[in-house]
Amino acid sequence: MRKRHSIEKAGWSETRENQYHRECKDTVFSYGDRLIEVDGTVYLKRKEVQIKVIKPLKRKTFWYETWLKIKETYST
Repeated sequence: MRKRHSIEKAGWSETRENQYHRECKDTVFSYGDRLIEVDGTVYLKRKEVQIKVIKPLKRKTFWYETWLKIKETYST
Protein backbone atom coordinates (compact mmCIF):
# COMPACT_ATOMS: atom_id res chain seq x y z
CA MET A 1 0.00 0.00 0.00
CA ARG A 2 1.32 3.45 -0.91
CA LYS A 3 2.03 5.98 1.77
CA ARG A 4 -0.10 9.13 1.65
CA HIS A 5 1.98 12.19 1.01
CA SER A 6 -0.64 14.62 2.30
CA ILE A 7 -0.04 13.45 5.88
CA GLU A 8 3.68 14.16 5.53
CA LYS A 9 2.96 17.56 4.00
CA ALA A 10 0.54 18.42 6.80
CA GLY A 11 3.18 17.51 9.38
CA TRP A 12 5.79 19.55 7.56
CA SER A 13 3.44 22.55 7.34
CA GLU A 14 2.73 22.40 11.06
CA THR A 15 6.44 22.18 11.86
CA ARG A 16 7.14 25.14 9.59
CA GLU A 17 4.35 27.19 11.21
CA ASN A 18 5.86 26.46 14.64
CA GLN A 19 9.23 27.72 13.36
CA TYR A 20 7.64 30.95 12.09
CA HIS A 21 5.91 31.40 15.45
CA ARG A 22 9.22 31.00 17.27
CA GLU A 23 10.99 33.40 14.88
CA CYS A 24 8.28 36.01 15.38
CA LYS A 25 8.61 35.79 19.15
CA ASP A 26 12.42 35.89 19.00
CA THR A 27 12.46 38.94 16.72
CA VAL A 28 9.95 40.87 18.79
CA PHE A 29 11.69 39.93 22.06
CA SER A 30 15.07 41.10 20.72
CA TYR A 31 13.58 44.60 20.43
CA GLY A 32 12.15 44.47 23.95
CA ASP A 33 8.56 44.10 22.79
CA ARG A 34 5.98 41.37 23.30
CA LEU A 35 3.75 39.53 20.85
CA ILE A 36 0.11 39.01 21.81
CA GLU A 37 -2.57 37.07 19.93
CA VAL A 38 -6.21 37.95 20.67
CA ASP A 39 -9.12 36.48 18.68
CA GLY A 40 -7.01 35.76 15.60
CA THR A 41 -5.34 39.18 15.58
CA VAL A 42 -1.66 39.71 16.43
CA TYR A 43 -0.55 42.74 18.43
CA LEU A 44 2.81 44.13 19.50
CA LYS A 45 3.03 45.38 23.03
CA ARG A 46 5.58 48.17 23.41
CA LYS A 47 5.82 49.38 26.95
CA GLU A 48 2.11 49.87 27.74
CA VAL A 49 0.93 50.48 24.17
CA GLN A 50 -0.72 47.72 22.17
CA ILE A 51 -0.26 48.03 18.37
CA LYS A 52 -2.23 45.93 15.89
CA VAL A 53 0.15 44.16 13.51
CA ILE A 54 -2.01 41.84 11.42
CA LYS A 55 -5.12 39.70 11.30
CA PRO A 56 -3.93 36.81 9.11
CA LEU A 57 -6.35 35.63 6.45
CA LYS A 58 -5.73 31.89 6.80
CA ARG A 59 -5.39 29.93 10.02
CA LYS A 60 -3.17 27.42 8.22
CA THR A 61 -0.56 30.12 7.42
CA PHE A 62 -1.21 32.29 10.48
CA TRP A 63 2.37 32.55 11.69
CA TYR A 64 3.87 32.74 8.20
CA GLU A 65 1.72 35.80 7.43
CA THR A 66 2.58 37.26 10.82
CA TRP A 67 6.30 36.59 10.26
CA LEU A 68 6.20 38.49 6.96
CA LYS A 69 4.56 41.48 8.67
CA ILE A 70 6.95 41.37 11.66
CA LYS A 71 9.89 41.22 9.26
CA GLU A 72 8.54 44.29 7.45
CA THR A 73 7.83 46.12 10.71
CA TYR A 74 11.33 45.62 12.11
CA SER A 75 13.04 45.64 8.69
CA THR A 76 15.09 42.52 9.51
